[in-house]
Amino acid sequence: MSFRNQIGWVRRTFFGDPARRFAWTSLILTISLAIAPTKEFFTDWRQYQRQFLKLIHGRSDSAAIESRFASGIQQIWIPEQNVVDRCGTCHLALKEESLRDVHMQPFRPHPTIPHSLTDFGCVVCHGGQGAATTVEDAHRGTKAWEQPILPARFLEASCGQCHLGTLEGTPKLNLGRQLLARYGCVRCHTVTQPDGTVVASTDDSPPLGHIAEKTSREWLFAWIKNPQAYAASATMPNFQFTDREAADVATFLIAQSTPSGGAQAQVSGEISSGKGSSTKSSSAESSAVKSSSDKSSSAKPGADAGQEGASVYGTAFCSSCHAVQNAAGNIVGGDLGPELTRIGSKVNPDWLHRWLKDPQAYDPRTQMPHYRFDEKQLAMLSGYLLNKKDDGLLANAQVPASESDSVARGKKLVAEYGCAACHQINGVNRPQNFAPDLSGVGSKPLAQISFGPGSPETLPDYISGKIHDPRAAGAGLKMPKYALTNSQIEALTIALLAQTDRAANLPKALILSAAHPSDYQPGGDAGRLMNELRCQSCHSINGHGGDMAPDLSWEGSAVQRPWLEEFMRNPNTLRPALIRRMPKFNLSPAEIKTISDYMLSAYEAPGFDSGALDTHALNADAAARGKELFYSKYGCQSCHIADYKKDKGYIGPPLAGAGNRRPAVWIYRYLKNPQAVVAGTQMPNANLSEDEARDLTAFLMTLKAKENGGAK
Repeated sequence: MSFRNQIGWVRRTFFGDPARRFAWTSLILTISLAIAPTKEFFTDWRQYQRQFLKLIHGRSDSAAIESRFASGIQQIWIPEQNVVDRCGTCHLALKEESLRDVHMQPFRPHPTIPHSLTDFGCVVCHGGQGAATTVEDAHRGTKAWEQPILPARFLEASCGQCHLGTLEGTPKLNLGRQLLARYGCVRCHTVTQPDGTVVASTDDSPPLGHIAEKTSREWLFAWIKNPQAYAASATMPNFQFTDREAADVATFLIAQSTPSGGAQAQVSGEISSGKGSSTKSSSAESSAVKSSSDKSSSAKPGADAGQEGASVYGTAFCSSCHAVQNAAGNIVGGDLGPELTRIGSKVNPDWLHRWLKDPQAYDPRTQMPHYRFDEKQLAMLSGYLLNKKDDGLLANAQVPASESDSVARGKKLVAEYGCAACHQINGVNRPQNFAPDLSGVGSKPLAQISFGPGSPETLPDYISGKIHDPRAAGAGLKMPKYALTNSQIEALTIALLAQTDRAANLPKALILSAAHPSDYQPGGDAGRLMNELRCQSCHSINGHGGDMAPDLSWEGSAVQRPWLEEFMRNPNTLRPALIRRMPKFNLSPAEIKTISDYMLSAYEAPGFDSGALDTHALNADAAARGKELFYSKYGCQSCHIADYKKDKGYIGPPLAGAGNRRPAVWIYRYLKNPQAVVAGTQMPNANLSEDEARDLTAFLMTLKAKENGGAK
């Protein structure tokens, strides 16, 4: 039978008359109508609901779980966040604590969190298409519909949409926000948080207006080419300059340098003593500084001087702020100041001497205190630091010679690459709107992103890739490359993913702002001294300052005058287990009295006055009962030392000198509620009775040994 005959047969058989046409059309329509409910029966969510019922069947608590089970599509609507969430349609065990033994998704219970799953749903934290009811649509994203599930390693970013301060349980988010501020990212990029606050930089980029006094063009070249070759812990990025470009920038920085106040004072001193010309031109000042520098560099400290310098370095506790790289290659020390591993290869000897003598004369905003070193100490410490050098650093630096237009080219590069965003540079204004605003980068549309070859086309991959290799997407880009570890890049990515449009539009009631530091500064003569000593580089006072040392906001109620004055005269180690202590500042008796008077009167806590405790009750009988409580009932000697000869507690501070240091009312209130007196202390609240707290106070007030272990 030919093809034409076959077509004719089909037409006659199925559509030969109206009855046949109606019958077959009805059958086809019936089959078509049956496809939709059949397809609906096999949808993802219905299959998961059937699997869930099979999973719980036979369990001892199946009846209770099944009574809470609701078939069909489950939806949460959060109108104030414009969120529709149907995740519970498949994730049926989110609130079923008894199913903790189930590890198969989507039937695992949700981990315990401080939020209501009913009130917040899933997509607010996890992302995804909340309105979707298939796995593919709910979990994936496209360039047209960009709400894929947020990978688990970036999940802390969701917490950062509401929680703008440091949050327990989100270490990566906390680190990322710290890095944004510490590495100077926000000096070029604006990052505005949902509450309207702008993230401020916490880095301490040095001013370059007097850089020629401090170092050489050769060192600047080596530093600009590769900062981490000089200091492994350096936070300055690598701008990937060519040798010619780096040399031009170094030439310009030397050319724009002017004498600092310290250098001018030195020149004036030499002129007034008859050692120099009366001409006060900048060239004369520079010559005087250079001459002094040459003289200082000719003095080479011997081995004894090096050991004595190490002693000064140690007793000044320079390592609390500055790190050095040890023989094993590990960075040891603090990070408040720059690394000193190769400081001798960097600084001019005369500048170092003047810096150690009075750092604030060179940089009035430095965090380094004025130590009041005498000339012998200055010489020993300078010699010790100048011996910390790497001769190969500059020997291997092939610096191109300066050319007639090097200064002009260098200045242009400095302006183009935004160096003045971090550093004070003469003749160069700080750039405005220099880099893209990152306030909403966590919602950046994928269609607006230029992905590099082979890069996964997701927002987390774009952000982390941009941080890892900023210029991978184009040769003309200027963002420098930072020396960051993979964990730091991940933390920064999390912090930036938290900057979303959703967060910016959240109801104000959901935004938990960070505690904003105050700008408190102590006043009067004491305030001037405390500022000169940079007390707030380490201590916080009334919400302003560092966290390296104890908060001094209520110090006037926490110490006795004789102890405070002796401590400032000769600081000792308050905890045997801690190496760090406050350095000695060589304060005069008058200066000690000025600061003590101010602290004891201005920094008093409410409720700690002398009338708050009946000191007559702190008698010998009470002290005896307190001693019994200390050693027997509460076993305080497990953490504290009351007797240097027999106690071995090194976890908490020694109490052998508590009677000299603390006022009785402070001890009493601390024992009653440690956290109310010192926020964050690890001392547990023993819920002492009034009598127990009083008796323990009486005993502790009898302890008057010197805090170095000797008898008073």
